[in-house]
Amino acid sequence: MSSTNSLVSCVVPVYNGERFLGEAIDSILAQTYQPTEIIVVDDGSTDRTPDVIAQYAGRVTSARQTNAGAAAARNHGISLAHGEFIAFLDADDLWHEEKLAVQLDRFEKRPELGYCLTYMQNFWVEELKEEAQRLQGHELTKPQPGTISTFVVRRSSFDTVGLLNTDYMNRDYHDWMLRADGLGIRRETLSDVLLSRRIHDTNISRQRPREEFFDIIKRSLDSRRGKQTS
Repeated sequence: MSSTNSLVSCVVPVYNGERFLGEAIDSILAQTYQPTEIIVVDDGSTDRTPDVIAQYAGRVTSARQTNAGAAAARNHGISLAHGEFIAFLDADDLWHEEKLAVQLDRFEKRPELGYCLTYMQNFWVEELKEEAQRLQGHELTKPQPGTISTFVVRRSSFDTVGLLNTDYMNRDYHDWMLRADGLGIRRETLSDVLLSRRIHDTNISRQRPREEFFDIIKRSLDSRRGKQTS
């Protein structure tokens, strides 16, 4: 497989993201490896998000759904995608320009990989500069393994594992990773920092219930016990 012949679909879920969405799309358009398509799924926004999407007419494919959460929006994007690989970007994050090129090169070198992640770097909006200063030296200010915005997934992995679990508000990708691991899907986390993750007042991660994490772990353990006893 040559990365120059690989088809990459980029899926961007967005809900009331008028402030940052344009920058996110621009970071995709600036990639040194250009994707086949950019699919923006509007999860029932009530702000000017549709107007921002309209500014990219001809360069993005757009879809709109009744508000159902980020996981449902990502799944909607996957259903519309034509690529051999699916890459995700949240509407408030930014890809570094070489992100897709680096990850597609890794898939070429390791054809057994089902999905690939990278490291990310958090940055704070101006309104939260006091929080950023208070956290200087904290782990959150250092490069760390990335969120779903760093994912590139071989489409066939979704055929094996299934789609993202819409029961979860934010930890849908943690659940998917555990399911993928349980099915033997190969993954690699690259140490390259290829995502800038924006921290702002309305990050979903600030709102996610702690109970989601424990529920995901319990489901994973129950699934593994079931396989061991069958």
